[in-house]
Amino acid sequence: MGWSNDTDLQNIDCGILENHELLSTDIEALSSEECFKIGVCAYKNQNYSEAYAFLLSAHLKGYDKSASFQKFFAASKLAVDSINELARKNTYLKNQIQATHHLLGSSATLIENQAQPGDYQSSTQQDLLNYLFLVFAISGIFLAAKLLKNHKNVNTHNIFLAIFLFGVSIMLLELSVYWIQDFNYTPKEFFYHIHFFLWAPSLYLYIRKKLNITSNGSTLKITKHYGVFVFFCLLLLIHINITDGLNSPLSPSNNVAFIIQNAYLKFIHSTLYLIMLFRLYKEHRNSLNFSNKKWFVLAISFLAAIILIVLSRALFAEIPSFNYISKYIGAILLSLFIGVCAIMLFIQPEILTKTEALKPKPKVKYKNSGLTEDMIETLREQLLKLIENEKVYLDNTITLEKLAKSLNTDRYSLSQVINQEFGKNFYEFINDFRVQEAINIIEKNDYQIDLITDLIYESGFNNKVSFYKAFKKRKGMTPSQYIKEQKSEIIVNG
Repeated sequence: MGWSNDTDLQNIDCGILENHELLSTDIEALSSEECFKIGVCAYKNQNYSEAYAFLLSAHLKGYDKSASFQKFFAASKLAVDSINELARKNTYLKNQIQATHHLLGSSATLIENQAQPGDYQSSTQQDLLNYLFLVFAISGIFLAAKLLKNHKNVNTHNIFLAIFLFGVSIMLLELSVYWIQDFNYTPKEFFYHIHFFLWAPSLYLYIRKKLNITSNGSTLKITKHYGVFVFFCLLLLIHINITDGLNSPLSPSNNVAFIIQNAYLKFIHSTLYLIMLFRLYKEHRNSLNFSNKKWFVLAISFLAAIILIVLSRALFAEIPSFNYISKYIGAILLSLFIGVCAIMLFIQPEILTKTEALKPKPKVKYKNSGLTEDMIETLREQLLKLIENEKVYLDNTITLEKLAKSLNTDRYSLSQVINQEFGKNFYEFINDFRVQEAINIIEKNDYQIDLITDLIYESGFNNKVSFYKAFKKRKGMTPSQYIKEQKSEIIVNG
């Protein structure tokens, strides 16, 4: 994209704007358009801090009419972040030199500004943390290699876990190498920017394969999952090899960089996989054992936490310090995850590496039923109300058809409600209330029952065999034994 393609840029005359004029201009007194024009001129003169200040002011004042504004704004912010990072590195090196001279007994006059003890202590602590990140990163790479070596021929899902763990470790490795001053690692573009498009598909495929869920054309589907990652790999290669127009935010190189670094794209892509993972877990959680359930929750929670960090980086991109803080929070999270995986792999490797044997799902008996959830709930309430108010179970000639007629429904719908809501057939359901009625009669008569035969018909049963069978099934004893036991308890407690 050329400069001449934007009319707003054509109308900007930067010749009258010198550096001292930019510094002395009162931003509050300028309009949003004037702030934009001065910001563009400042950027062209490589005064990136002033450019960012004026462009930010234009943004806050509501300037959004120029298609090139976002490009200039993003480019100036990136330049300011780079300057701040370089300044931090220089401060660190200066403190290290000062500390070295101090240890060697050199005169303080050799250094213009002697390092303060607090600054040196802070730098040392930060350096130790960076080396700790490096250790975790290398450990994660070894863990991924161990998974591939020991388990790739046993269960293919471990390949996806290894890819996921390798991607996490490489990102932590790149961050730690960049932060550690001794490596002097300053890439044109960070490789970890495209790792987000590798993690989520790998974790999804790992859990899907671990659950032993297969589908037709699996190889083609796997390729599709990694298609976005491959696309961003190509973009990264293009960006690294483009050298023209580096001073222009509208150059092809900066356009590609804007896409690669876009946090919203990472957020949308990862969130889609998070939703699929959550649905997968919700569908099969009742079939998982306790250990695998905890592991799946941990892995999905880790991805969710990373997504939150990505979203926060997108929302607070205008705060320079947040860029640095969010990366450190992410590095700590990556280190913790690698540490947990290492512990699990050596203590309980089967949780990570073995395929989960899912319990078969029960067949849906009423799959083609015309009853909705609301209809079932309504019929259930009507049934219980009829049982409670009219005690239809005391009728020893009651049948499913007669009860359905009383409820103004058909026998099939009533049978479904009893089976589905109470887990019993019609006669088991009715006998529950009859046995409870017999117990109520026994208690009402202070356990003084002369003839068990009278109890049979009073509770709705029509023969001794069915009464004794139903009573013993629910109470574990015959009616006579129950009465005797209750009398004994009354004597003991009395």
